[in-house]
Amino acid sequence: MASFEDFPMIEVKKMNETEVRLFSLLFNLLREPKGISFQKFRNIMPRFYKNEDIESDRKKLYRDLNQLKSLGFNIKVAQYGYQSEDFFPYYIEKESIDRSLKFSKEELEYLSKSLYSAELTKELISLSQKLFSYHLDLIPNQTKHPVTHDSDETNVDTSNTEKILQAIKDKRAITIVYGYDEKERTIEPYRLVRKHTTDFYVLAYDRGKKSLRRFILPKITVKKETKEEFFSNLKITNEDLNFHPLSLKTHDEMEILFQIHPEYEDRWKLFLEGAKFETIENQYKVFTTNQNALFQFFVILPEALVEASASWKDRFANHLQEWENLYQFV
Repeated sequence: MASFEDFPMIEVKKMNETEVRLFSLLFNLLREPKGISFQKFRNIMPRFYKNEDIESDRKKLYRDLNQLKSLGFNIKVAQYGYQSEDFFPYYIEKESIDRSLKFSKEELEYLSKSLYSAELTKELISLSQKLFSYHLDLIPNQTKHPVTHDSDETNVDTSNTEKILQAIKDKRAITIVYGYDEKERTIEPYRLVRKHTTDFYVLAYDRGKKSLRRFILPKITVKKETKEEFFSNLKITNEDLNFHPLSLKTHDEMEILFQIHPEYEDRWKLFLEGAKFETIENQYKVFTTNQNALFQFFVILPEALVEASASWKDRFANHLQEWENLYQFV
């Protein structure tokens, strides 16, 4: 067992004049969180800083403050710009305590995989949005990296897809729940549509909404296979199969003229692929029933826009202002 002798005490000795001055200086700074000016130091510590030679006292204070800085005390001047230490006080800046969680990239990647290995719920999605607000690239892409479970890697639940395909073939209605909405809906599935290379949609007549709707296949859960034949008798058109966001029906069709910088025309044409538009000399006349879908392109590439109609530019400016206001609450 260690004895007292194994831990010798520090020898106590009397402080010298410099040490007394530094301690007095430090204690006064700690006592006055708003700071102390040079002139005030001379008044409250006349023993050390009130000699006839004021410049000598000024230099001594500088040296003492710098020595305290070298010992780890963060000493600042209260105001910058044109300043005089006669009026602007010195103070000790308290270290701010950062209570926010810090994650390394590896920790975030592991956390994202762990979150997405569980069954997705509203709470998990909300948590993910908060944790990965500045690291969205670390959230696994479910369409490219499907979650597998070690206990049952080979068993993939395809029952919903099989039931939907059978209903399309037999022209029979099915009862489903969609996404996180627990309300049951009866739909008449007409066609399975593949958008681009990964996303599958079901084009179906929704009896409750009394209209043709598009449903993302993985979000559909079949609750009941009915024996009912289709009530509707729809003819699917090319417009129904057009999934371009500019074709979504949010308002009556309108025409908007755009002039695009030549360096960005290739990307602009790629963005418009599948949408209705015409070229008139160096301008593009876009026909759309969802003008807000144009915002995404110009938010990412604002330099691509040379000219547009005044009414659309005002709407775009309002959209940006709304998002700026929303981000102030994040």
